[in-house]
Amino acid sequence: MSAARPGLLVRTPSIDYRAAWEVQRRLAGARAAGALPDVVWLLEHPPVFTAGRHGRREDLFLDDAALAAMGATFAAVDRGGQMTWHGPGQSVGYVIADLRAGRRVREFVQALVGAMEDAAALAGAAPGDDAMGLYAGGRKLGSVGIRVAGGITTHGLALNREPDLDWFRVMTACGAPGVEATSIAAEGGDPDRDRVDDALAEAIARRLGLDLTPATLDELLARTARAA
Repeated sequence: MSAARPGLLVRTPSIDYRAAWEVQRRLAGARAAGALPDVVWLLEHPPVFTAGRHGRREDLFLDDAALAAMGATFAAVDRGGQMTWHGPGQSVGYVIADLRAGRRVREFVQALVGAMEDAAALAGAAPGDDAMGLYAGGRKLGSVGIRVAGGITTHGLALNREPDLDWFRVMTACGAPGVEATSIAAEGGDPDRDRVDDALAEAIARRLGLDLTPATLDELLARTARAA
């Protein structure tokens, strides 16, 4: 077995979606330049609906004023996939990785879906036929949506620990109107954030062959500034 590659693990409490998106772009630039190893970033967002490159604004049934009244926002983004939601009670994992050395996108996505399965720790939870999500009894527990540009990945996964599932009822998620959302808590599992994030970090590292060293976001941003 080949030795694990070095990587960095960053964990932050809650951060605005657009701010995190900008940080990802900076990290991707530094990763492409060789100033950083692969980065795994675990975090949570305030309520936000996002539409990927194949998403449509009409898949969200609320206008901007109604969203604002609920304390939520909308963003059209550059990842793959369609409409989804991020917010409290959901673990988000962004992975900035270099796939240029012959690493396959399909295997990378499978690793992220498998990591969600490991972290959910629910009997019966399994990847779906779409190859981009984790399901339990036909209900969706988590999703993967990434972007690969110049061989560098951004975005990643979202796993429902114990969010308010009503958020998912005001949109057509991932272009699949008949699929109900669920969570680790709703399926009878342990939704504790520390447990889930610990398990996600371990599973992502193992499945991607990374030896992760903890780092702070400030440390990474300082390194990206030096690489600019």
